[in-house]
Amino acid sequence: MANGFRRTSRTLWAGVAVVGLVVLTACTGNGNGDDPGDSGGSGEASDTAARAADQDSSAFSTGGGDSAPTDIDLVVADRALIRTATIALESDDIDRLLIGLDGVVSAQRGIVESEDTQTDDAGDIKSASIELRVPVDNFDAAVDAVAGLGVLVREQTSTEDVTTKVADVDARVESARRSIDQLRLLFSRANRLGDIIRLESELSQRQADLESLEAQQRSLARQTTLSTIHVSVTRPDEVPAPAVDDGDQAGFVDGIKSGWSGLVAFVQGTTHVVGLVLPLGTLALAVAVPIWLLVRRSHPMNLKEPGV
Repeated sequence: MANGFRRTSRTLWAGVAVVGLVVLTACTGNGNGDDPGDSGGSGEASDTAARAADQDSSAFSTGGGDSAPTDIDLVVADRALIRTATIALESDDIDRLLIGLDGVVSAQRGIVESEDTQTDDAGDIKSASIELRVPVDNFDAAVDAVAGLGVLVREQTSTEDVTTKVADVDARVESARRSIDQLRLLFSRANRLGDIIRLESELSQRQADLESLEAQQRSLARQTTLSTIHVSVTRPDEVPAPAVDDGDQAGFVDGIKSGWSGLVAFVQGTTHVVGLVLPLGTLALAVAVPIWLLVRRSHPMNLKEPGV
């Protein structure tokens, strides 16, 4: 009986121990399941923080290597600039220089806006005026290339920042378009004749203003996309040959030239006087002859024969 009781007690305690072990195992498993999740989340947060710290440190580091563009770089890159240049060159062979200009335009992906050339009596080009348009990013390279084609006489460049103006025009265009859309909506809902006439007039005015703003927008876009280079080319001035001193012969020739010049001047002066007096004399003679004839007829001369 005692042995049975003992076996029962052992069995009971064994069952309790098994149950307790199962419960403990379950709790431990739940704890481990939670911990990996938590640790995983913590790991990801730690990795994110680490990457953010690395990015911050690389952004503010002063070491070498390429760095990501900053806000200031982006602002500078987004500026709208109008760049122009005026270049004066001299060349003995203007035809070859013009061919060189065509090569510069092709290399810099530009265009020849206008070209005006003047020729001499022999048909050779003596001067030329060319207007080039090149992309803003290629402006400096194009100016240097053009200046190296001949003898540089004058070079002048200018840059105008129109970023604010471009932004203002763009904003006004968008505002005008929204206003026109609203007016069109009101116009479609108008019933009274007075409202229709008033809205139609206002819509026409707004449309005209929008077209003007869009023209300004296109002009600014073109000027800020392509820069202008004015090029003028001339031939060098020819130096006259020095006069040769022939001594007495030169003096004799100079004397003949001086005498001939004096004779020509005398003849011209005499001809001028005759030309001035002749019309006056002719007029006086034309008036005097009729008067003399009239007087002669009024007072005939009494001629008497001798001895009568």
